[in-house]
Formats: sequence, C-alpha cells, structure tokens
Amino acid sequence: MSQENQINGIFSLKTAVTVGFGVTKRTAQSETYWFVKEIEDNAFDVQSLDMDFKRQGAPFRITREKLFEDYHLEPDLSYRLLSQPLLVGDHYRASNKPASAEQEYLKIKRIDEDNIRANFGLGLVYLAMDKTEKASYIFDRLVRLEEAFEPRHKHLFNEFGINLRKKGLFDEALKYYFRARELSPTDDHLLLNIARVYYEQRNLAEAEKTAREALAINPDLAEARRLLERIWDTPPRIELPPIKI
Repeated sequence: MSQENQINGIFSLKTAVTVGFGVTKRTAQSETYWFVKEIEDNAFDVQSLDMDFKRQGAPFRITREKLFEDYHLEPDLSYRLLSQPLLVGDHYRASNKPASAEQEYLKIKRIDEDNIRANFGLGLVYLAMDKTEKASYIFDRLVRLEEAFEPRHKHLFNEFGINLRKKGLFDEALKYYFRARELSPTDDHLLLNIARVYYEQRNLAEAEKTAREALAINPDLAEARRLLERIWDTPPRIELPPIKI
C-alpha cells in the first residue's frame, strides 16, 4: 500500500482510571500516545510511545473501526514530530549540512522506523559524510521496502542510486537498481543507470547490452547514445574515464 494514502501518525487514547482509596477514591482520565501505521485496508499497527515519544513495547493490530472508535488523531504532534523534522532535514541536506540533517531524520525514525523519505534522507546524508557502513545499512532497509520504488519517490531513488555509484559502491547500486527493475521493468532511465554502473565496473559488454535495452524502449534517450559512443571509443585496455552525470 502506498504511504501517500496511508493513515500514519500520532494518536491519543483516553481511558478512565481509578485512583486513591476509600473516601479519596475517584475516577480520572489517563491519556497515552500511540504511533499508528496503516498496514492494509482494514488493519493498523499500533505501538505505544513513551514520555519522550519513543516507541516502546511491541505493536499490536487493530481494525479501522476500533481505531476511529477509541483513538484520536493528534495533528499538531504528528506535524511537530514527523512532518516538520522531515522538512527541516531536507533543508539541511540541500544546504550541505549533513550532520544537522542526520539529527532531524533520526527524530522521525525514533517513531516511524520505515519512513521512506527519512530513510532516503539518511542514506544520502551518510553517503555525503562517507559513512558507507551506515549508508549500507539504510540501503538494506530500503531494498526491502516496496514503497521506496514508487514513482513519487523517483527523484530520491535516482539521487540515492547515483550517489551509491559515485561512492564506488557498485554492487550495492546494482542490487538497488535490480530491485527497482523488478517493479518497473520498462523504465529506460533505470536501465541507463544500470549501464552506467557496468561501465564504471569496466564491464563494457554488459554496459553496451543494457544501454541498447534502454534505447529499445526509448530511441530518443540521448544519454544512452552518448554512453554507447563512449563504450565504442574506449578499448578495454585503456583506463575508462569516469562518468560525470
């Protein structure tokens, strides 16, 4: 299910509790906070949040009817703890302040560990900071999340794949692109990016084959033609010039 249409956010649950004893006994309202994530049409995972709004305990599943009957959406908290850090993190990343961006993305992951945009942001930040081990961890998480390859995330997806290649993480880049190809087998730009990785690996035969596949889908893809020209003009014995794109 697309995250775009999911119900994800912070909800509150108000329950009546009895406090005191004897003549001091009374009923009071207890309010707790929960992170709710829609899993499928009529199934929601609910996980308790502690006083610092960190996840605690194991999540459990409820129905849509139960959610709207017992829980109340907290839009202000959802914005302050989930949406706003994402906007701030993206701003810091665009401003070349990766350490500050990292802190904002981590705020989101304390609550929503599988948040696609936060994971992409963290992966890009770790690559920018040359923290390849942490970037690889994020990469492993992203390739398991089908939502990461949805069209609305395409700009982040492309940026992440390109940065994997530029950092010399060719095997990770190929694994990443092959996962995307399972979900979008006729994406000409995806095939072009795979061809670029093969070119960087000095695997000219596969680079040419994949670039031709991209052109078969889109004969007007000029970047694929330029890559083919570079392949044809570069004998395998000569050091290959790096791709600038």
